[in-house]
Amino acid sequence: MDGAPTGKVGPSRVTIRLAREDEIETLRQIERSAAQSFRLIEAFSWLAVGDVQSAERHRDLIGKGTNWVAAAGDDEPVGFLSAEIIGRDLHIWEISVDHLHQGFGIGRKLIGHATDEAARRNLDAVTLTTFRTIPWNCPFYERLGFRTLDDDALSPRLADVLDEEAGHGLSRDTRCAMQLTQPGT
Repeated sequence: MDGAPTGKVGPSRVTIRLAREDEIETLRQIERSAAQSFRLIEAFSWLAVGDVQSAERHRDLIGKGTNWVAAAGDDEPVGFLSAEIIGRDLHIWEISVDHLHQGFGIGRKLIGHATDEAARRNLDAVTLTTFRTIPWNCPFYERLGFRTLDDDALSPRLADVLDEEAGHGLSRDTRCAMQLTQPGT
């Protein structure tokens, strides 16, 4: 990936900050790089060459102050988390870490920052949708305290997100919605 630091970095060597508009293409490259992990799973290998979050979507979330990067070295992004405040929740739309930097706790640090932001903003929960069985998806979030929501516990908003994802080829039986309730709510 052009412009990315070549050395691997762990969470102690990255800082989390708001993304900038001049970094949008770098964020899209990071998402493409992160998706290469899906090549290892035959049923999902098509995701490695699929679409990434649009530049317009990044710009919108940057404007809302809910698009953060994990920056290393000379303040170069190596990962990002895009979210949006919807009602009383912070919904995570995308979290990606450059494939050269995966497995070193950067994703965990981004999630920690998002949950801290949700608490700072007095929101009730952090939500997301993800793959049920892929180790760096649902099991990862469970280790961070998220719980999988059964279909009967889904809010209409989360059910709609899963339905929209199904319309883009992400089968409902492979996906789930998850929630981390903020302390005190």
